[in-house]
Amino acid sequence: MCTLVARIVRLRPTFIVTFFVVSGFYDRVKGEIARDFLRGEEHMLSRIRRVEGVHDTSSAEDAFETAYRNIIDDKSLTCANTGTTFDPHPVRPTVAILDMFVVRAFEIVKTLSSNTVKVYTWYPAATKSFHYYFAEDLVPACEAEAASRGMSFNDVAYERFSNFTGRVVRTPCAPTMHDWEYNPQATRSPREFIGNILIKVGGQMKRTDGFITFDAAEYCPTATESLRSWFAETGRKCYYAGPLVPQQKEEPLGDPRSYQIKTFLDQELASHGEKSVIYISFGSMFWPTEPEKLWAVFDVLMERHIPFILSTSAVFAKTPPPEVQEKVAQYGDAMITDWVPQQYLLDHPATGWYLSHGGHNSTLETILAGVPNIVWPVYADQPVNAIHLSEDLDVAYELFEVRCGTGLGQILRNGKTPTGTVEAVKAEMHNVLDHAFGDDGARKRVNLQAVRKKLQAAWAEDGIARREVEAFLDDL
Repeated sequence: MCTLVARIVRLRPTFIVTFFVVSGFYDRVKGEIARDFLRGEEHMLSRIRRVEGVHDTSSAEDAFETAYRNIIDDKSLTCANTGTTFDPHPVRPTVAILDMFVVRAFEIVKTLSSNTVKVYTWYPAATKSFHYYFAEDLVPACEAEAASRGMSFNDVAYERFSNFTGRVVRTPCAPTMHDWEYNPQATRSPREFIGNILIKVGGQMKRTDGFITFDAAEYCPTATESLRSWFAETGRKCYYAGPLVPQQKEEPLGDPRSYQIKTFLDQELASHGEKSVIYISFGSMFWPTEPEKLWAVFDVLMERHIPFILSTSAVFAKTPPPEVQEKVAQYGDAMITDWVPQQYLLDHPATGWYLSHGGHNSTLETILAGVPNIVWPVYADQPVNAIHLSEDLDVAYELFEVRCGTGLGQILRNGKTPTGTVEAVKAEMHNVLDHAFGDDGARKRVNLQAVRKKLQAAWAEDGIARREVEAFLDDL
């Protein structure tokens, strides 16, 4: 979204954007926006009304309501992070772009502005996952079931998203799957998050004025056309703005950890050669339910003398136990860190493969960097992304034995039933690495370059993402 904001003011220099974010992200958002402006374009930053902050995420939507009321009542705004006060702007908002999970903010804008402000929902995921999660408004059915069973609404909603029975699921842009295949790590979201937010997104999708995503239209054309058709049935549009990666490369400056990572990558490049390092990360939130399987992967990598970096920056990350840390330290050609400059790391010539959860932001970044994936899907859009990358595009490998809980049920598309033992994980990882560092991996890398070329063109002068964002701005 930071990159989208930068491109909006570049494409429409008369537009003013007010960006609201919690204070913990203030500096990162400010830096990420700035990275999309080249030298000589810095003056455009004045079209972005900095970043409005609030210190406590639990009160974020209360703070948003206060800020939004001030905007529409022609009152000044004060940034909680910097203390900067912004005078009222002479033009009131025309449109609000709201992340799909800020459902209360959606209601705030709809209630306070009625039809005078268009509300577009921002979808920060692979659109292949849309139909399974959000094409239906589940709230009425959950309310009725809660009443008939004498249960709380949140308990019923939790059951809907957490109980997997092997139900066969058919959607327009993913293979036919058992429901447990959408949750291969038996991950359970917090009950309050499901009942207060997740279950309500489908209803929001029915009411939103439009839809904009950082997904790339040509990543999965079947999903793109399916989603366009779904919104067109009610006279609405969806816009594909991705991939959205800043124009300026990420440089490992200003953070001591960056220098350490740069030094490590340079050393591995000198000792092991290009494309030798495996980068391991599960994004900003997710983590394997059974981390002992990840430590088993470490054993395989060390046995094969493959260098690797593990990022433990995820919210639910588990620090390796002391004995694992000691083993890694003695190995020498590995690094465990709580933060990485990911785009810099992916662009480094030493980086060869990315063992990831298959989250879509990282997926698009790795495609643009030309780094193929070994996918360990956890939840959300990751299972369908793993299938698309490994089977439809043939640019990645999917791990199956890392599954656990109900995720160990049969995989409908290939008939396999993983055992999920640590020994099975090791055997599968050996097999994947044999292929990844052999002719098959080289073939997938060539396939990836073809996908990369398509997505790189999305923001060219007549690229599809640029046309989509232009059309979005024209429609305002």
